[in-house]
Amino acid sequence: MFVRNLLRPFTIFDDSHKKKLQEYVFSELARRDPSAAHRAQMLAGLEQLLVDHLPMAAVKEQLATEQAASRSLARSITDFLEETLASEQERSTLVGAFGRETMDTLDGGDEPAVIIPRLRQLVVGMLAHYREEAQAWERKVQQLEKVIQVDPLLAPLHNRRSLEDHLCGAIARAEISGEPLAAMMIDVDNFKTAINDAFGHVVGDDVLRTLAKIIDAHATRHGWFAARFGGDELVLVCNIPGSQAQFHADAIRLAVQHYEFVPRIEGRLSEKPVRFTVSIGVAEHVSGMSAAELIGAADAAMYQVKTSGRNNVAQFEPSPA
Repeated sequence: MFVRNLLRPFTIFDDSHKKKLQEYVFSELARRDPSAAHRAQMLAGLEQLLVDHLPMAAVKEQLATEQAASRSLARSITDFLEETLASEQERSTLVGAFGRETMDTLDGGDEPAVIIPRLRQLVVGMLAHYREEAQAWERKVQQLEKVIQVDPLLAPLHNRRSLEDHLCGAIARAEISGEPLAAMMIDVDNFKTAINDAFGHVVGDDVLRTLAKIIDAHATRHGWFAARFGGDELVLVCNIPGSQAQFHADAIRLAVQHYEFVPRIEGRLSEKPVRFTVSIGVAEHVSGMSAAELIGAADAAMYQVKTSGRNNVAQFEPSPA
């Protein structure tokens, strides 16, 4: 499961190519070699698999992204392997110590009434150690899952792949239960000209982080799912009807409008705050609608706001049949 989740970022491969990658990774893990030389060899193998299955002329930029993902994958696997080997060594040491202490207890010549409690104490101590180790590994797995699922710039917002997975599951549940489901598409107004061009990309990133915090606070309060769709577009998935989602969208819009963002320019806080606004499109899921169609509907509603003045909210209205 660990390897399978790490392969998710390889979005331009089909399942057969991903299977080959997974088989290659498992074969290298079986060698149980955490050395730098083996890591370099594994990285070269991963990159060769990428080259073999990509049309180089058409997707050079995507190839660079995938190669970066392969390096990250190799580093993560190496770290995981090293920790696994260290853990096995610790367990071997523990079992050896348990065996020696057990034999010492049995050879002590004491009565069974004395030996049995001592042996029970040894067993309980070893099981407690294993339980603590299992809990530590569970925490490590949860941390890795979080790294895989969140957007690197706008954490704790999820990334696009995680959004797609969540939407597919949410739509499947809504189709069965009939419960409402809605999505918001949130976009910063004039982000390029008013923010990036005027203050620089560093300030632009800080503006996006500020917006992400506002949206994450709203999502956390209501138990909703927030993610970065791409660029300065964020998505909020809500288990409420579209009319209620539109109400919450306007609350987010007002919170952003009144937020006084003070940028740091060349290492110093600006004397004047930067105001920015957002346009939000809302779409409600209807039976038979796919995840892409739901996002597309919210995006269409957001575009309607953009063309009619910005800093507003609109709900998608399907065309009459």
